[in-house]
Order: sequence, then C-alpha cells, then structure tokens
Amino acid sequence: MSASVLVFGGTGLMGSHLIAALKKTHSHLALTVYVRDTSAPLQEYLTSTVGVDRIVNGDFSELDKISKLAAEHDLVINSGSSWDVPLTKAIIKGLTTKFEEGKGKGSLIHVSGTGNFVDGKKDGKYAGPGAGDSKVWNDDDEEDMKLINTGMLNGGPDVEVLEAGKTKKLNTYIVFPSGVYGASLGPKAGNAPGVIQLLYKLQAEQLGFVPYVGEGSSLFQSLHVEDFPPFVLKVVDEALKTDEPEGSVYSRCYIVSSQPTSWKETSTAFAKLLHAQGVIASPKPRSVKLEEAGEGELPNLQAGSMLFKNDRAKKLGFKPVKESVLEYLENELHALKMANW
Repeated sequence: MSASVLVFGGTGLMGSHLIAALKKTHSHLALTVYVRDTSAPLQEYLTSTVGVDRIVNGDFSELDKISKLAAEHDLVINSGSSWDVPLTKAIIKGLTTKFEEGKGKGSLIHVSGTGNFVDGKKDGKYAGPGAGDSKVWNDDDEEDMKLINTGMLNGGPDVEVLEAGKTKKLNTYIVFPSGVYGASLGPKAGNAPGVIQLLYKLQAEQLGFVPYVGEGSSLFQSLHVEDFPPFVLKVVDEALKTDEPEGSVYSRCYIVSSQPTSWKETSTAFAKLLHAQGVIASPKPRSVKLEEAGEGELPNLQAGSMLFKNDRAKKLGFKPVKESVLEYLENELHALKMANW
C-alpha cells in the first residue's frame, strides 16, 4: 500500500512548487492537499495539472478537522505557516492519535525559517566573524539546535515540533529556508510571492521609499523557491525510509540557504524594481535608523545579520543551483522594462 502524504500550504509559494515536484518524482505516494480556496480553476489545476489524489477544503482555524486529517496520513508536511502554533499543535495531535490508536508512527516535516537566527543587532552593521561577536549557527551542531526557543521569530511552532518528537509517538523534521523568493505555481501563477518580496513592497508602500538600516553591511540570506523542493524531497525520503530514525530530534533540523547578500545590496535591487512597478518615486534606497524603517518584522531583520552554516543540509544533498536574489530581481526588472517597451 502506498504511503500517504498530507500537505498544508499547497497553494503558497513553497507549497505550490513542492506538491508539483512531489507528484512528478514520487507519483506512487497518495497526496492530499488542504486548501482554503474552493474555486473551480484551482480544483481543476490541482487535479489535472498537478495530479493530487485528494483535495480537502478548509482553513487553519478548523483544528479538529486538521487533527483528524493528520491522523489519516503517514507523513504531514506543513509549509502553510511557520508561525501558527495552534495549527502545529493540531497536526501533532492528529499524528499522536494515529500512534496511540495503533495505526503506526507518522512523521511531520515542519517548514520554519531562518529568521530564528538573526543576531539581533540594531545598527545595520555586520558583526559576524572578523568583525564582531555575533553567533554563527550550524544545523549540524545539535547544541545549537537545542537553543531554539519560543522567543525566536518562528520559535513557537518549532519548540512544539521538537518536544513532540521527543515523545517518540511521531518522527519530526524541521527545514529552515531563508528569505524565499520567486513566484508560485497555479492557475494564477505568481499569485503568492515570496515573503521577502511581500514585506519589501509593504514597507515601501508604508514609507514611500525602500530603506536599509545604517550602513547596510548586515547580511541577508535567501533561497530561490525552485531550490526548495529538491531538498525537501530528500527529507521526504528520509521520513518514509524508517519508523525509527537514528539520532535525536535535533539531528533532523536542516538550514537551506543559497548565499548571503548585504541588506544594502538587497534594498538597492528592490528599490529599482519597486520604482519600475510604480510603487515608489525613487529607484534609490535610503539609509535610516531602525526606528525610521517602518513597522513590522522586516526592519528588525534589516538591522541585523543571519549568520549560519548548513553543514547537515549539505550532507543530505542540499545544493542550490538557481540564480541569486540580486540576479532574480534584475531579471524581473528587465522583464518589466521589456514588457513596457
């Protein structure tokens, strides 16, 4: 009997690419997607184009439905929210029930984010090796992964997942992608942009310009969305290989990121694109103090650096091949200019 996989967030940026890759390379798996959108075009796309086996409609507030659904599957992948603690608990409850009812041990692949590993600096100045004392995290160091806590940006759900894994009633895996950019797949391709793209646009609309904090030498880490599925599929293989994986829950944490760029470089590229899109008046970013960089989480990210190594992910085969975020934004700008030429 084929293993069954349930995916949350299948219409979002990462999830839309993941389910397409999953059915293409692992067609023997029975794939269920949980989606809010009930529109006919989406249902047709998921069924005919992607080839999903089952569609369940609902939102993340329907916790009992989510728990019952999770209990029916061998593997659950949550790419729908890295912040939603109740959603995470509902998934864990379902997989725990599955085990306690003697229906086997399920696995959870939780998609978090590298916002956990920002160094907390406030001045926009790089303070990593050779320039300061900021910690460099390593996914291959279990002691580092043990430091994950609820005070981190995505820490609430992460802690729930790690603690659940310790019960031995389900197997847990956490993937930490960094600053994912690109365009979603679906009947309206690109309908779900990367979080970093959305945050920059909202910040620019709020301020009327694109900022960077201080000198902007602090580091941003990013990942092209098309580099995400190939690695997660490797984690899927690991999860389905055995009910008793070796090592602790902290040995099943993976950071996936392509390359660092300074926040000044990143803001400069976004300013050019957002100006061309008519969002802001000037194509040049501005240096500001943290308190002048707007509301929300992006200013705090821009003020500090994401410093980490992803040695464990590389051991499992992570190898990004797509263009960098700066190249991606330059290509988007060129395409926009050509369309308006």
